[in-house]
Amino acid sequence: MKKIFTICTFAFLGANVQAQMKDVTVTLQPTASYNWFDKNTAIEDGVMYGGRVGFGFGEAIELRGIYERSADLKNTVDGFNVFSDDFVNNFNSRSVDIERIGGEFKANIPTRGTFVPYITLGAGVQKLKVDIAAANAPSNEQKSEQIYVGLGLGTQIKLGTRLFLNLEAKNTVFNMNPASVLFQDGQDQSDIEDWLNDNNNSRMYNWSVLAGLQLYLGGRAPEELSALDRAYRNKFSGGLGGFKLIFEPSGAYVNFDNASNLRDSYFLGGKVGFDLNNYIGVRGYFYQATQNEKISFDFDDVAMYGGDFIAKLNVSRGLVPYISVGGGYLNVNQNSYTGKNGLTAAASGYFAKGGLGLNVPLGRNLEAFGDANLMFTSRRDGDDLQNTISPDELRQHAMYSVGLRFQLGKRAADTDQILQNTVDRRVDDRTQVYQDRIDQLQSELSEAYKNNDTKKAVEIIEEKKDLDRKLNDGQESTSTVKAEKLESRVEMTPKELEELIEKVIQGVDEESRKPQSIEDRMDRLESLLLQINTGTYRQNLSPDRQEDASQKILDKLNELDKKIDRNTDRIDNLNNAPQAQNEDKTVVISSGQTAPVAPQMIQPAQTSVTTDVDGNTVVKTDTANQGMAAGWVVNEGLSVFTGVAIASDVAMIVGLRGNYAFTNSPFKFMPDLYLAPGKNTGFGVNANVVLPFKVDAGVILEPYAGLGLGYNDVAGESTFAPNLVLGTTFNVFGGKLFADYTAHNFVDIHRISIGYKLKF
Repeated sequence: MKKIFTICTFAFLGANVQAQMKDVTVTLQPTASYNWFDKNTAIEDGVMYGGRVGFGFGEAIELRGIYERSADLKNTVDGFNVFSDDFVNNFNSRSVDIERIGGEFKANIPTRGTFVPYITLGAGVQKLKVDIAAANAPSNEQKSEQIYVGLGLGTQIKLGTRLFLNLEAKNTVFNMNPASVLFQDGQDQSDIEDWLNDNNNSRMYNWSVLAGLQLYLGGRAPEELSALDRAYRNKFSGGLGGFKLIFEPSGAYVNFDNASNLRDSYFLGGKVGFDLNNYIGVRGYFYQATQNEKISFDFDDVAMYGGDFIAKLNVSRGLVPYISVGGGYLNVNQNSYTGKNGLTAAASGYFAKGGLGLNVPLGRNLEAFGDANLMFTSRRDGDDLQNTISPDELRQHAMYSVGLRFQLGKRAADTDQILQNTVDRRVDDRTQVYQDRIDQLQSELSEAYKNNDTKKAVEIIEEKKDLDRKLNDGQESTSTVKAEKLESRVEMTPKELEELIEKVIQGVDEESRKPQSIEDRMDRLESLLLQINTGTYRQNLSPDRQEDASQKILDKLNELDKKIDRNTDRIDNLNNAPQAQNEDKTVVISSGQTAPVAPQMIQPAQTSVTTDVDGNTVVKTDTANQGMAAGWVVNEGLSVFTGVAIASDVAMIVGLRGNYAFTNSPFKFMPDLYLAPGKNTGFGVNANVVLPFKVDAGVILEPYAGLGLGYNDVAGESTFAPNLVLGTTFNVFGGKLFADYTAHNFVDIHRISIGYKLKF
């Protein structure tokens, strides 16, 4: 039974997802993969686990180191059908340990969807170790190494701001001698030798599927980096933003491997290319060697040309370290170039290189740079890098270069204007907060009028007046001025004050025939109510007279408030009136509220209903708001579950499930991943689509059924096959509890799960 050292957990996030962080980040990722080895490797299929550590450069590019090792793999002669019966019968299957160490280039394809595709390209060294001792003999481990190249295609799914799930299909290619795995002491090797003579194909292809949980440390998500942040970043990173053309006159010194016939030399030349953004760039270069290991314009018969990928480790104004990865062609004129041994025996060939560098700013668009690189060429005849098997067949050279970097591009955005726009936007946001609170207080104030609650009304009016003053940037509102004028007349008898109250109320009634809004008339009454209950007038009134005076004002305020309610009812009736099928619907938006967004793809024209200064209803239709509603996938949260898997054995499982609905379909997408801990660790990765059925039957809330596809290695069975799902949610805990049965490959594995849906 295959064992897995680690397994990732996952759920899916809905639409509007970005590929990764916007900034330079450090990435960490544990991985687990299932591998189908080339038959000619004589290694059985199985699991490998490991991890990746590296750097992310913006949303699109990552460079990372890779480490993987096998879990309980063995060598095998099954499926060859070329060996004698004697060889097969005497062959003892032994454990094969595989270890891979390398690097990888990952290119995300940023999209605004749930699934973010990416491609990977990497290379490294694979180490094989197998015990070749005869039966009952002491251990005799045979080791071999191979250079590998890997190409992958996958998708990245966001689980949180800094957490992502990677699902990937990958092909790893390497050259090897199958005898390194099949050979055993004390065994007749003639069958192996005959097979190797008949089979010259040493190119091996290792297909695999991989899952990894990727964490980003540092940097910020795309939505966290404002326009002002980007403008200042560009301003202090050379003053240019976006795409930049780069020219780099430079020189280099190459210390060639002692095993080669190439003489150490200085090279003169340069690079030209572009930076896609502040993080990454591409360069093409050409260098010509100078004679006699001196810097001069007397050129030798050796040139090198190729290309580099550049990734900066920060973008601040100052020293900027960077990583370079690339390759090219070393062109030697074999007819005229004299090597270090005095012979014309040096060969041209391809090389790969990588290294570290440092940028030093000298001006707004001028930098100095220096870098150190390792170059690798093949030792094989004809510099045959393509068929190189072991790292021992590579020659290692050191290359050092320095130069000047000139940058041409669009000037960065004006930070002063963006700063002003940012400040204005924040002021608008603060104003909206005040306005929302005022609208809420108005609703509470209407309730106080209806209940004749003077104390509550006074408290609300005081808070409302204070917010009005803040909303007007500290300027006194008209109602405040009126209140202060009333408060200044403190030497009044109770009778004179009652006459003033009657006069104000009478004046409010007379103003109802004038072009003045209901809100203005209520504002005068509210100011007077404040003065009677909190102002100096209070000293001139007994409690009974104060209560009577307040009640008169409250009665009038309630009357005006009811008038507003009647206007609202008229608006509601208009809004609910029957309409033709193709006629636009009326949408009423009260102050402080936001119209709900329907899950339709085309938003219809909207009609607003308001009240003029005389209390009349005014209907206006706005057809300028039509547009596309974004979002097809709706994230309904993450579920946790536990249960049992039943096959040859019985295993307990724990796992996570994503829940997705679609705006234009009744189907739901429910991917899940689970782990079966124990002596024989198992796991499963599945993607299922289900159709819920609406019922109203007591405790059963919403049964569902569906089909899917997945890989499951649990309870003594392993299968990559279709799934059948039957389940239901229950009318407890708000409908978040569920139970279901899944048949993997319909009959091979039976899984029973019970779980709970979370809000995220």
